[in-house]
Amino acid sequence: MKATVSQSDLARGLSQVSRALSSRVQLPVLNNVLVEAVKGGVTLSATNLEIGIRTHIGGKVTAEGALTVPARSWTEFVTSLSGDNLELEDNEMKLKVKAGKYQATFSGVDASEFPVLPVHGSAGQAISSQLLGQIASQVAYAAATDESRPVLTGIKFQRSGDNLAVVATDGFRLSRKLIPLDPKLAGLITDLILPARTISEVARIASESKEDQVTIESVIKNNQVIFSCAGTDLISRVLEGNYPDVEKIIPSDLPVEAILDRQEFTRSLKAASIFARENNNIVRFKITDAKFNISAQAAQAGESEIEIEAETTGEGEIAFNYKFVADVLGSLTSERVRLQVKDHLSPGVFRPEKDDSLLALVMPVRI
Repeated sequence: MKATVSQSDLARGLSQVSRALSSRVQLPVLNNVLVEAVKGGVTLSATNLEIGIRTHIGGKVTAEGALTVPARSWTEFVTSLSGDNLELEDNEMKLKVKAGKYQATFSGVDASEFPVLPVHGSAGQAISSQLLGQIASQVAYAAATDESRPVLTGIKFQRSGDNLAVVATDGFRLSRKLIPLDPKLAGLITDLILPARTISEVARIASESKEDQVTIESVIKNNQVIFSCAGTDLISRVLEGNYPDVEKIIPSDLPVEAILDRQEFTRSLKAASIFARENNNIVRFKITDAKFNISAQAAQAGESEIEIEAETTGEGEIAFNYKFVADVLGSLTSERVRLQVKDHLSPGVFRPEKDDSLLALVMPVRI
Protein backbone atom coordinates (compact mmCIF):
# COMPACT_ATOMS: atom_id res chain seq x y z
CA MET A 1 0.00 0.00 0.00
CA LYS A 2 1.20 3.48 -0.84
CA ALA A 3 -1.12 6.47 -0.87
CA THR A 4 -1.26 10.21 -0.26
CA VAL A 5 -4.38 11.71 1.34
CA SER A 6 -5.46 15.00 2.85
CA GLN A 7 -5.08 15.20 6.64
CA SER A 8 -8.50 16.82 7.03
CA ASP A 9 -10.19 14.17 4.86
CA LEU A 10 -8.50 11.34 6.73
CA ALA A 11 -9.36 12.86 10.13
CA ARG A 12 -12.99 13.27 9.07
CA GLY A 13 -13.16 9.72 7.74
CA LEU A 14 -11.66 8.25 10.91
CA SER A 15 -14.11 10.22 13.03
CA GLN A 16 -16.94 8.84 10.89
CA VAL A 17 -16.04 5.15 11.07
CA SER A 18 -14.89 5.25 14.70
CA ARG A 19 -18.52 5.64 15.76
CA ALA A 20 -18.98 1.96 14.89
CA LEU A 21 -16.35 0.90 17.42
CA SER A 22 -17.27 -0.52 20.81
CA SER A 23 -15.26 -1.05 23.98
CA ARG A 24 -17.10 -4.34 24.54
CA VAL A 25 -15.55 -6.41 21.76
CA GLN A 26 -14.18 -9.93 22.00
CA LEU A 27 -12.09 -9.93 18.82
CA PRO A 28 -8.96 -7.73 19.03
CA VAL A 29 -9.22 -6.85 15.33
CA LEU A 30 -12.51 -5.06 16.05
CA ASN A 31 -10.49 -2.38 17.84
CA ASN A 32 -8.88 -1.62 14.49
CA VAL A 33 -9.85 0.36 11.42
CA LEU A 34 -9.48 -1.38 8.09
CA VAL A 35 -7.64 0.91 5.64
CA GLU A 36 -7.72 -0.08 1.96
CA ALA A 37 -5.83 1.77 -0.73
CA VAL A 38 -7.84 1.23 -3.88
CA LYS A 39 -8.24 2.88 -7.24
CA GLY A 40 -9.41 6.44 -6.69
CA GLY A 41 -8.52 6.80 -3.02
CA VAL A 42 -8.64 5.19 0.42
CA THR A 43 -11.52 3.32 2.04
CA LEU A 44 -11.85 3.15 5.84
CA SER A 45 -14.04 0.62 7.66
CA ALA A 46 -14.88 -0.22 11.28
CA THR A 47 -17.43 -2.53 12.87
CA ASN A 48 -18.62 -3.92 16.20
CA LEU A 49 -20.54 -6.73 14.43
CA GLU A 50 -23.87 -4.99 15.10
CA ILE A 51 -23.17 -2.01 12.86
CA GLY A 52 -20.34 -1.28 10.49
CA ILE A 53 -19.39 2.01 8.85
CA ARG A 54 -17.39 2.30 5.65
CA THR A 55 -16.40 5.59 4.03
CA HIS A 56 -14.32 6.50 1.00
CA ILE A 57 -11.95 9.46 0.88
CA GLY A 58 -10.12 10.76 -2.16
CA GLY A 59 -6.39 10.46 -2.57
CA LYS A 60 -3.52 9.47 -4.81
CA VAL A 61 -2.80 5.75 -4.73
CA THR A 62 0.44 4.47 -6.24
CA ALA A 63 0.27 0.96 -4.74
CA GLU A 64 -2.92 -0.80 -3.66
CA GLY A 65 -3.10 -2.74 -0.41
CA ALA A 66 -4.98 -3.23 2.85
CA LEU A 67 -4.19 -3.40 6.57
CA THR A 68 -6.02 -2.92 9.86
CA VAL A 69 -4.63 -0.33 12.27
CA PRO A 70 -5.45 0.40 15.96
CA ALA A 71 -8.27 2.93 15.70
CA ARG A 72 -7.70 5.01 18.82
CA SER A 73 -3.97 5.71 18.50
CA TRP A 74 -4.12 6.25 14.74
CA THR A 75 -7.03 8.68 15.03
CA GLU A 76 -5.34 10.62 17.84
CA PHE A 77 -2.15 10.96 15.80
CA VAL A 78 -3.91 12.06 12.61
CA THR A 79 -6.08 14.64 14.38
CA SER A 80 -3.02 16.10 16.14
CA LEU A 81 -1.47 17.07 12.81
CA SER A 82 -1.98 20.21 10.73
CA GLY A 83 -3.79 20.30 7.40
CA ASP A 84 -0.89 18.91 5.34
CA ASN A 85 -1.10 15.84 3.14
CA LEU A 86 -0.26 12.49 4.69
CA GLU A 87 1.71 9.68 3.13
CA LEU A 88 0.57 6.16 4.02
CA GLU A 89 2.74 3.11 3.37
CA ASP A 90 2.56 -0.42 4.74
CA ASN A 91 5.43 -2.80 5.29
CA GLU A 92 5.40 -6.16 7.10
CA MET A 93 2.11 -5.57 8.97
CA LYS A 94 3.03 -2.02 9.91
CA LEU A 95 1.58 1.24 8.63
CA LYS A 96 3.93 4.17 8.27
CA VAL A 97 2.30 7.60 8.38
CA LYS A 98 4.31 10.66 7.39
CA ALA A 99 3.34 14.35 7.31
CA GLY A 100 6.22 16.78 6.87
CA LYS A 101 8.48 16.37 9.90
CA TYR A 102 5.93 14.17 11.68
CA GLN A 103 6.21 10.43 11.32
CA ALA A 104 4.70 7.42 13.09
CA THR A 105 4.54 3.68 12.57
CA PHE A 106 1.54 1.63 13.72
CA SER A 107 1.54 -2.12 14.23
CA GLY A 108 -1.31 -3.64 12.27
CA VAL A 109 -3.26 -6.86 11.84
CA ASP A 110 -3.74 -8.61 8.51
CA ALA A 111 -6.80 -7.37 6.63
CA SER A 112 -7.97 -10.97 6.11
CA GLU A 113 -8.88 -11.14 9.81
CA PHE A 114 -11.31 -8.21 9.51
CA PRO A 115 -15.01 -9.18 9.13
CA VAL A 116 -16.30 -8.93 5.58
CA LEU A 117 -18.79 -6.07 5.20
CA PRO A 118 -21.30 -6.39 2.34
CA VAL A 119 -21.13 -3.87 -0.48
CA HIS A 120 -24.24 -2.05 -1.66
CA GLY A 121 -25.51 -2.78 -5.15
CA SER A 122 -28.03 -1.09 -7.40
CA ALA A 123 -31.22 -2.51 -5.88
CA GLY A 124 -31.62 0.05 -3.09
CA GLN A 125 -34.52 2.42 -2.53
CA ALA A 126 -34.31 6.06 -1.50
CA ILE A 127 -35.66 7.26 1.84
CA SER A 128 -35.90 10.88 2.93
CA SER A 129 -33.09 12.12 5.17
CA GLN A 130 -35.60 14.41 6.88
CA LEU A 131 -37.80 11.44 7.73
CA LEU A 132 -34.86 9.51 9.17
CA GLY A 133 -34.02 12.55 11.28
CA GLN A 134 -37.57 12.67 12.62
CA ILE A 135 -37.49 8.98 13.54
CA ALA A 136 -34.13 9.45 15.27
CA SER A 137 -35.33 12.42 17.34
CA GLN A 138 -38.97 11.47 17.94
CA VAL A 139 -38.87 7.68 18.29
CA ALA A 140 -35.38 6.31 18.98
CA TYR A 141 -35.12 7.79 22.51
CA ALA A 142 -37.77 5.34 23.76
CA ALA A 143 -35.73 2.24 22.85
CA ALA A 144 -34.04 0.30 25.63
CA THR A 145 -30.35 0.73 26.37
CA ASP A 146 -30.25 -2.36 28.58
CA GLU A 147 -29.47 -5.35 26.36
CA SER A 148 -31.13 -7.91 28.65
CA ARG A 149 -33.89 -7.96 26.01
CA PRO A 150 -32.02 -7.16 22.79
CA VAL A 151 -35.17 -6.79 20.70
CA LEU A 152 -36.22 -3.76 22.78
CA THR A 153 -33.02 -1.93 21.83
CA GLY A 154 -34.48 -1.73 18.35
CA ILE A 155 -37.04 0.26 16.40
CA LYS A 156 -39.86 -1.73 14.85
CA PHE A 157 -41.07 -0.86 11.34
CA GLN A 158 -44.47 -2.39 10.65
CA ARG A 159 -47.51 -1.85 8.46
CA SER A 160 -50.53 -0.22 10.11
CA GLY A 161 -53.30 0.19 7.53
CA ASP A 162 -52.04 2.63 4.89
CA ASN A 163 -49.23 3.77 7.18
CA LEU A 164 -45.84 2.62 8.26
CA ALA A 165 -45.82 2.48 12.06
CA VAL A 166 -42.36 3.15 13.53
CA VAL A 167 -42.21 2.14 17.19
CA ALA A 168 -39.72 2.02 20.04
CA THR A 169 -40.32 0.97 23.64
CA ASP A 170 -38.24 -0.05 26.64
CA GLY A 171 -41.23 -1.30 28.66
CA PHE A 172 -41.57 1.95 30.62
CA ARG A 173 -42.27 4.37 27.78
CA LEU A 174 -43.15 4.09 24.12
CA SER A 175 -43.04 6.27 21.04
CA ARG A 176 -44.92 5.60 17.79
CA LYS A 177 -44.85 7.58 14.58
CA LEU A 178 -47.24 6.88 11.68
CA ILE A 179 -45.86 7.62 8.22
CA PRO A 180 -47.76 7.33 4.91
CA LEU A 181 -46.52 4.10 3.41
CA ASP A 182 -44.32 4.44 0.33
CA PRO A 183 -45.09 1.43 -1.92
CA LYS A 184 -41.42 1.28 -2.99
CA LEU A 185 -40.30 0.80 0.62
CA ALA A 186 -43.22 -1.37 1.73
CA GLY A 187 -41.49 -4.69 1.15
CA LEU A 188 -38.09 -3.45 2.26
CA ILE A 189 -38.59 -1.99 5.73
CA THR A 190 -41.94 -3.33 6.94
CA ASP A 191 -41.83 -6.04 9.61
CA LEU A 192 -38.24 -5.09 10.35
CA ILE A 193 -36.49 -4.35 13.65
CA LEU A 194 -33.35 -2.22 13.42
CA PRO A 195 -31.13 -1.13 16.31
CA ALA A 196 -32.08 2.37 17.47
CA ARG A 197 -28.41 3.28 17.24
CA THR A 198 -28.48 2.42 13.53
CA ILE A 199 -31.19 4.99 12.83
CA SER A 200 -29.47 7.63 14.95
CA GLU A 201 -26.15 7.11 13.17
CA VAL A 202 -27.69 7.15 9.69
CA ALA A 203 -29.58 10.34 10.53
CA ARG A 204 -26.35 11.93 11.76
CA ILE A 205 -24.45 10.94 8.60
CA ALA A 206 -27.22 12.36 6.41
CA SER A 207 -27.38 15.57 8.42
CA GLU A 208 -23.62 16.15 8.28
CA SER A 209 -23.51 15.45 4.54
CA LYS A 210 -26.58 17.64 3.90
CA GLU A 211 -27.90 15.00 1.49
CA ASP A 212 -31.68 14.94 0.93
CA GLN A 213 -31.93 11.18 0.56
CA VAL A 214 -30.39 7.98 1.87
CA THR A 215 -30.41 4.69 -0.03
CA ILE A 216 -31.43 1.56 1.83
CA GLU A 217 -30.80 -1.96 0.59
CA SER A 218 -31.57 -5.33 2.14
CA VAL A 219 -28.96 -8.11 2.28
CA ILE A 220 -31.17 -11.12 2.88
CA LYS A 221 -28.30 -13.61 2.99
CA ASN A 222 -26.71 -11.95 6.03
CA ASN A 223 -29.92 -10.56 7.56
CA GLN A 224 -28.48 -7.06 7.22
CA VAL A 225 -29.40 -3.73 5.69
CA ILE A 226 -27.10 -1.18 4.08
CA PHE A 227 -27.73 2.56 4.28
CA SER A 228 -25.70 4.61 1.80
CA CYS A 229 -25.22 8.37 1.79
CA ALA A 230 -22.56 10.67 0.32
CA GLY A 231 -19.85 8.02 -0.05
CA THR A 232 -20.49 6.45 3.36
CA ASP A 233 -22.17 3.09 3.99
CA LEU A 234 -23.64 1.99 7.30
CA ILE A 235 -24.24 -1.74 7.52
CA SER A 236 -26.58 -2.90 10.25
CA ARG A 237 -27.76 -6.27 11.38
CA VAL A 238 -31.50 -6.83 11.68
CA LEU A 239 -32.68 -7.71 15.18
CA GLU A 240 -34.67 -10.89 15.66
CA GLY A 241 -37.25 -11.67 18.32
CA ASN A 242 -40.86 -11.12 19.32
CA TYR A 243 -41.59 -7.41 19.58
CA PRO A 244 -44.43 -6.37 21.93
CA ASP A 245 -47.86 -5.76 20.37
CA VAL A 246 -47.92 -2.06 21.13
CA GLU A 247 -51.47 -1.54 19.91
CA LYS A 248 -52.69 -3.50 22.94
CA ILE A 249 -50.78 -1.18 25.27
CA ILE A 250 -52.17 2.13 23.99
CA PRO A 251 -55.40 2.99 25.86
CA SER A 252 -58.35 4.01 23.68
CA ASP A 253 -60.65 5.62 26.26
CA LEU A 254 -58.96 8.82 27.48
CA PRO A 255 -61.54 11.01 29.26
CA VAL A 256 -59.07 13.39 30.93
CA GLU A 257 -57.01 15.80 28.83
CA ALA A 258 -54.78 18.83 29.28
CA ILE A 259 -53.34 20.98 26.47
CA LEU A 260 -50.25 22.87 27.62
CA ASP A 261 -47.57 25.18 26.30
CA ARG A 262 -44.63 22.82 25.75
CA GLN A 263 -41.89 25.23 26.81
CA GLU A 264 -43.69 26.23 30.00
CA PHE A 265 -44.39 22.58 30.74
CA THR A 266 -40.69 21.79 30.26
CA ARG A 267 -39.55 24.63 32.56
CA SER A 268 -42.03 23.66 35.27
CA LEU A 269 -41.06 20.00 35.10
CA LYS A 270 -37.38 20.94 35.44
CA ALA A 271 -38.14 23.00 38.55
CA ALA A 272 -40.14 20.15 40.12
CA SER A 273 -37.37 17.68 39.33
CA ILE A 274 -35.14 19.37 41.95
CA PHE A 275 -37.31 17.75 44.60
CA ALA A 276 -38.32 14.65 42.62
CA ARG A 277 -34.70 13.50 42.39
CA GLU A 278 -34.74 12.68 46.11
CA ASN A 279 -37.98 10.73 45.81
CA ASN A 280 -37.40 8.16 43.07
CA ASN A 281 -37.88 10.86 40.40
CA ILE A 282 -41.63 10.96 41.05
CA VAL A 283 -43.70 13.97 39.95
CA ARG A 284 -47.48 14.26 40.30
CA PHE A 285 -49.76 15.85 37.75
CA LYS A 286 -53.20 17.04 38.80
CA ILE A 287 -55.69 18.13 36.17
CA THR A 288 -58.65 20.25 37.22
CA ASP A 289 -60.84 22.96 35.67
CA ALA A 290 -58.46 24.99 33.42
CA LYS A 291 -55.58 24.22 35.79
CA PHE A 292 -52.62 21.87 35.65
CA ASN A 293 -50.56 21.27 38.79
CA ILE A 294 -47.10 19.71 38.98
CA SER A 295 -45.88 18.70 42.42
CA ALA A 296 -42.92 16.84 43.88
CA GLN A 297 -41.76 16.07 47.41
CA ALA A 298 -38.43 15.27 49.00
CA ALA A 299 -38.02 14.07 52.57
CA GLN A 300 -35.16 16.48 53.33
CA ALA A 301 -35.19 19.19 50.65
CA GLY A 302 -38.88 20.04 50.92
CA GLU A 303 -41.57 20.19 48.28
CA SER A 304 -42.66 22.07 45.19
CA GLU A 305 -46.02 22.81 43.59
CA ILE A 306 -46.35 24.63 40.28
CA GLU A 307 -49.54 25.67 38.53
CA ILE A 308 -49.75 26.00 34.75
CA GLU A 309 -52.60 27.36 32.69
CA ALA A 310 -54.11 24.68 30.49
CA GLU A 311 -57.11 23.78 28.40
CA THR A 312 -58.58 20.83 30.24
CA THR A 313 -61.27 18.21 29.89
CA GLY A 314 -62.29 16.17 32.93
CA GLU A 315 -60.33 15.83 36.15
CA GLY A 316 -57.69 13.41 37.29
CA GLU A 317 -54.36 12.82 38.98
CA ILE A 318 -51.39 10.71 37.87
CA ALA A 319 -47.68 10.33 38.72
CA PHE A 320 -44.68 9.69 36.46
CA ASN A 321 -40.93 9.38 36.50
CA TYR A 322 -40.08 12.94 35.47
CA LYS A 323 -37.14 11.79 33.32
CA PHE A 324 -39.44 9.90 30.98
CA VAL A 325 -41.72 12.92 30.61
CA ALA A 326 -38.72 15.18 29.99
CA ASP A 327 -37.57 12.87 27.19
CA VAL A 328 -40.99 13.08 25.56
CA LEU A 329 -41.11 16.87 25.75
CA GLY A 330 -37.58 17.08 24.37
CA SER A 331 -38.55 14.98 21.36
CA LEU A 332 -41.45 17.24 20.35
CA THR A 333 -41.27 20.44 18.33
CA SER A 334 -44.88 21.63 18.53
CA GLU A 335 -45.75 24.76 20.52
CA ARG A 336 -48.35 22.90 22.56
CA VAL A 337 -48.67 19.34 23.78
CA ARG A 338 -51.66 17.21 24.73
CA LEU A 339 -51.58 14.92 27.74
CA GLN A 340 -54.42 12.39 27.82
CA VAL A 341 -55.15 10.17 30.79
CA LYS A 342 -57.55 7.31 31.45
CA ASP A 343 -56.86 6.85 35.16
CA HIS A 344 -53.91 6.87 37.56
CA LEU A 345 -53.05 3.24 36.79
CA SER A 346 -53.06 3.50 32.98
CA PRO A 347 -50.35 4.94 30.73
CA GLY A 348 -50.37 8.65 30.02
CA VAL A 349 -50.50 9.55 26.33
CA PHE A 350 -48.61 12.58 25.00
CA ARG A 351 -49.12 14.04 21.51
CA PRO A 352 -48.39 17.26 19.66
CA GLU A 353 -51.55 19.38 19.85
CA LYS A 354 -52.40 19.10 16.15
CA ASP A 355 -50.56 15.97 15.02
CA ASP A 356 -52.09 12.57 15.70
CA SER A 357 -49.40 10.79 13.70
CA LEU A 358 -47.00 11.00 16.64
CA LEU A 359 -47.76 9.48 20.02
CA ALA A 360 -45.69 8.94 23.15
CA LEU A 361 -46.77 6.81 26.06
CA VAL A 362 -45.36 6.81 29.59
CA MET A 363 -46.22 4.23 32.23
CA PRO A 364 -47.44 5.75 35.52
CA VAL A 365 -45.88 5.38 38.95
CA ARG A 366 -48.14 4.01 41.67
CA ILE A 367 -48.43 6.34 44.62
